[in-house]
Amino acid sequence: MDANELSRRMGDFYLVASETLHDVKDLTEQQIKHWIVGPFLVALGWDPRDKKQVFLDYPVGKDDHADYALLDAHGQPRILVDVRTTGESAAEPAGASATAKQVGAPLVLITNGREFSLWHVPTGAEHPTPLALLALKELPENAETLLGLTGEYRGSDTGIQQLRRVAIRQAVLQLLEENSEKTFDAVLGWVRSQVAPNGGLDEPSEQAVREATLMWLNEEHLSMPSFAGGPDAVKPSELRATTMRDWEPFPRGPPGTFQYRFDTGKTLDVRQSPKEVREALRNQGLRTSTSTAFGGFYASLRGKAGLPTASGG
Repeated sequence: MDANELSRRMGDFYLVASETLHDVKDLTEQQIKHWIVGPFLVALGWDPRDKKQVFLDYPVGKDDHADYALLDAHGQPRILVDVRTTGESAAEPAGASATAKQVGAPLVLITNGREFSLWHVPTGAEHPTPLALLALKELPENAETLLGLTGEYRGSDTGIQQLRRVAIRQAVLQLLEENSEKTFDAVLGWVRSQVAPNGGLDEPSEQAVREATLMWLNEEHLSMPSFAGGPDAVKPSELRATTMRDWEPFPRGPPGTFQYRFDTGKTLDVRQSPKEVREALRNQGLRTSTSTAFGGFYASLRGKAGLPTASGG
């Protein structure tokens, strides 16, 4: 199963599960197992009817059990599924991870029917490592995140490596997005050191270096899931690209306020944090040429306004 097929399956699962949650506000744990968890496992390629794959009420010690244990080809529990009611948090792994350690399962999946969290429980580690926390509606758009959880992997080390690799990549991309202005400055600094090792670029050369660096940070960034915004966000392809040349100081406004050259009803206040300015752009149907290019855009407008090039926001 590839990511496209898993995305399709998760889309079908989401439609049915969301209708269930809409019709029945407070599901019991048993209802969540029957109407949510079972179909979710089927969408992932597991067969809940096959006890060699999915063990319901898996015994742990003398008096305890796990709601589900997903077994590998040797019958060993590799993924424990902890089911909670809709009023409980799916983001608190303490009890479930302790149970996983007891049986030697390296993965824990927790759900309350509305949210799904996945945790890696490394041998000897004191605390589990978060791999994903997804709302029900986010599952179809995050198929790659879940790919290592499918029945084809059967909780194997290869599947766990897949899950960890994607989780780390997504975390790094999110970090880069949140610090895009710093990222741009770092890339630009390196380019300057290669073009003019001894420094001393004149203004036309500096502008040419900046423009070339922005061009290199190309549109591929916008296709990455972590740059796409929330499920209700406008798609990047629907936004119009803008550069700092499109913005003029707002007449009689304080330094740092700008209006769009082609529509004076669109304004920016770069005294705000990068995150706030980026959101203001999106709300007005605009974007920079790439997500990473936003750092240069933001810094340029602040410089044009005579403000420090980093806002601290």
